[in-house]
Amino acid sequence: MLRQRIVTGILGAALVLAMNWLGGVYLAVLFAAIAAFSMLEIGSMMKAKTFSAETIIAVLFSALIVLWPSFERFWYILFYLLLILTIFRRKEFSFAAAGVLFAGALYSSYAFRSLLSVRHLQSGVFFVLIILLAIWSTDTGAFFVGRAFGGRKLMPEVSPKKTVSGAFGGLILAVIVTMVAGSLFVHFSPSRLWRYALLGLVVSVAGQLGDLIESALKRHYAVKDSGWILPGHGGVLDRFDSLLLAAPIAYHLILWMFFSS
Repeated sequence: MLRQRIVTGILGAALVLAMNWLGGVYLAVLFAAIAAFSMLEIGSMMKAKTFSAETIIAVLFSALIVLWPSFERFWYILFYLLLILTIFRRKEFSFAAAGVLFAGALYSSYAFRSLLSVRHLQSGVFFVLIILLAIWSTDTGAFFVGRAFGGRKLMPEVSPKKTVSGAFGGLILAVIVTMVAGSLFVHFSPSRLWRYALLGLVVSVAGQLGDLIESALKRHYAVKDSGWILPGHGGVLDRFDSLLLAAPIAYHLILWMFFSS
């Protein structure tokens, strides 16, 4: 299982990094596909039929929010369409389900819209890389430090395997990696080191919270994994859960620290 997880992780990381380097439509299409699959998995967890009108609408909106920069201004249309469906499909589709699908569409897509916005900035290809490295190093540090030291559980009622030592290990590694990557790929200066460190810290904390959010979601729907499409990882949502919260926060933090006048 661990070997399968590593192989899948390496191949997935290589694909994301290659598309990030190419940028443009290549990266946008990849991110839209990830958002769409994530939305499908949310629908599946809540037992919505894959080819139902409400699922198709939510998936379509998830992809469009990523692909069309101005489309996020029209999110309310999704809300109204789902509410209208509660009239015509009232036996199968409730107001509560409409709320979950609406939240799920925004939850699964806005992070990737934010990453595309980061990519369009000066040195954007490297800032996206830094965000990804911060997330991946957090996961790596948390896994190995938690495994080596164990100790007190972080939130056992939400995610039984995560430890406090692992959380700090992931955070420290993310800060180090972000400082090194920022200095190598963007610009090195002593005055910038604290900014890279803060970016790594915030992305790491937000990423771990994002992971816990998805764990709580799976607990609510009593499922082990969000899906099955990624061998050793489960679903697409399982692989990108940390990024869903961290990316929008990172985008605004980057604008504030590196591009504000």
